[in-house]
Amino acid sequence: MDSPGNITRLILEWQRGGELAENALFEAVYQRIHGIALHLVRGEARGQSMGATDLVHEAYLRFRRSERLEVTDSSHFLRLAARVMRQILVDRARARRASKRQGDIRLETHEMAGLVFPDAEAEEIIAVDRALNKLAQRSPRLAEVVELRYFAEFSEQEAAEILGVSSRTVRRDWSLARVRLREEIDGGTAAVS
Repeated sequence: MDSPGNITRLILEWQRGGELAENALFEAVYQRIHGIALHLVRGEARGQSMGATDLVHEAYLRFRRSERLEVTDSSHFLRLAARVMRQILVDRARARRASKRQGDIRLETHEMAGLVFPDAEAEEIIAVDRALNKLAQRSPRLAEVVELRYFAEFSEQEAAEILGVSSRTVRRDWSLARVRLREEIDGGTAAVS
C-alpha cells in the first residue's frame, strides 16, 4: 500500500472528480481492501457465497455509485470500505432469508446475482449486524472499535491513533465490545474474535 500521505492526496483528487486519481486510489489500496475482504468472507463455505475479489469489486461499484463522499484520509477510506463490504454481506444475507420465505425465489439484481448462503450463515451475519447496530446506539465508540479491529483489521495501535485514544483504551473497549456483542446475539451463534 502507498504511503498514507499519497493516499490522502489521491482521495482529495478523487473527491474533486479526478478519474485518474480514482483509479490510482483503488490501485494503491487494493491489497489492503482485499485483505479486509478476505477477513470478512473467511468463514463462508467455498462456492456458497461471493469471494473476496467479488466483494472488493462490489464495494468499488458502490463507491462509484455513491453521491459525494466525505473521506478525510487513508484510514477513514479503509474504515469506510470495511463498512461497505460488511453491508454488502448483510444485504446478501437478508436477500437469502427473504428468498427462503418466498419459496427460494432468487433475487436477480446486479448486486444480488448469484446469491447463495447456507441458512445458518445468513442468520449469523444478520445477527452480528443487528447486535453491532444495537451496540452503536448504546456506545458508538465501542461499535467503531469493532469496525476498526474486526472488520478493517486495524491493529490496536492503529485503532487508537484513528480514535485519538490510548492503545489501552482500545484494548479495554475491544474486550467490552466483544462481551456485549455476545450477550446481544441470540444463543451465542456467532462470536467476534
